[in-house]
Amino acid sequence: MKRLLLIFILTFSFQILTKADDIRDFEIEGMSIGDSILKYYNREDLNKFYKISYPNSDKYIGYEIPNQLSKIKFENYESITLHFKKNDTSMRVVAVSGIILYPNNLTKCLRARDLRVNEIKKSLTKYTEEKYETTFGEDKISRGYMHDLIIDEGSIRISCTNWSEEVTKNKEWEDDLNIAIDTKNFIFWVDNKAY
Repeated sequence: MKRLLLIFILTFSFQILTKADDIRDFEIEGMSIGDSILKYYNREDLNKFYKISYPNSDKYIGYEIPNQLSKIKFENYESITLHFKKNDTSMRVVAVSGIILYPNNLTKCLRARDLRVNEIKKSLTKYTEEKYETTFGEDKISRGYMHDLIIDEGSIRISCTNWSEEVTKNKEWEDDLNIAIDTKNFIFWVDNKAY
């Protein structure tokens, strides 16, 4: 019964339209690329959340929104992250992601990642695919298990992060599944300007 419930939750927690190749057709907790953040949260709300900044550029601003701090209760994710251009007064979303925690359970996370990848691929007609592993942090011990589906104007990344024991202990971060929907311009900025 638990397995059936898990499959149901994983299948329907990433809401997609049938055969959607436009990055704006995908959503996490009802939020899509191009939506105004102000449709969901006012500026006072944003002050309650975790602001994400980058060391080499402030062109984009992000907020991590834990479910317990959000006035909108998430059905499928423990937190979401929204990014927008700093000078965009309408605060249009250029990247949205959702996180589900899998503390010390990489195997379960990878199964969930692969299930999500297969479900999303069924909705796409044109995409390229990249699957790879990478390291995070100064110590290069934390590992990311990435699966990217690249479509017009952006990509969908479904990944598991296995944080090192040091990061887990010092920052109290837990291993997680992350589904990110990002515009092409945001991806370029992260890869070339933000760090």
